[in-house]
Amino acid sequence: MEAPVAVESGFEPEDTTAMLALTVFAALVTIGAAGIATGLAQTDAEADLKTLSAVGAPPRVRRTLSGFQCGVVALMGVVLGTASGVLPAVALRLAQRREIAEMAQASGIGEEVPSVPIVLPWDTFGALLVLVPLGAALLAAAVTRSASGIARRAAG
Repeated sequence: MEAPVAVESGFEPEDTTAMLALTVFAALVTIGAAGIATGLAQTDAEADLKTLSAVGAPPRVRRTLSGFQCGVVALMGVVLGTASGVLPAVALRLAQRREIAEMAQASGIGEEVPSVPIVLPWDTFGALLVLVPLGAALLAAAVTRSASGIARRAAG
């Protein structure tokens, strides 16, 4: 008498163009949002930038400050976005694990609960944490003008 045997290879990710398109879209949204936040921050800090210029700061300070601001905003966006995506997914996976354990106990299979792994794409997280903020910072530094506009006197 022969018994059928089947071996499951497990999850095998598929690299598709849809995933690439989603990644590019997410990067563009992150960089766009960081650019908008940086522009608003620069508008708010215009008086400080004029003061820096008046006391002799080199023109590249404006670009450097803009790049750092945009990089920090993009980094915060990546961290918060990743956390808001990962935490619910992990919670759902843990709920699934508990449900499988309850079903196993109810059916009398035994105390051993089948494994429900939680696997995170650490290489993707690492790339996002480095490349998106770095790209946003370099882009902001590249498009920011070095010199401020002509200062005008307030009519008094």
